[in-house]
Amino acid sequence: MIVIVHGPMASGKTFHKQAFAKLFCCSHIVDDWQPTIHETPDDGRLVLTNYAMDEIHRALRLDRPDAAIRIIDIKTARAAIGFEPYAPGRTERATL
Repeated sequence: MIVIVHGPMASGKTFHKQAFAKLFCCSHIVDDWQPTIHETPDDGRLVLTNYAMDEIHRALRLDRPDAAIRIIDIKTARAAIGFEPYAPGRTERATL
């Protein structure tokens, strides 16, 4: 399975990447994935991106339509590892 964590820049994706990889049982981390440029990573990867959901879905449909993929927003991922939904200094006004 490929796990994709998405959210705005400076929301804690890279800072918490090791904890996310452990939580979601991912053996490799792909940071700053750009679905309009990069191919969809292989199974067992934690993928971090700040791209919008529509771009992520479009790339997945084209590149790996049959892949097992779990997409998680940064607020949910941060909560799953015991942190507040927003990075320090960020507010709810930060859009996903």
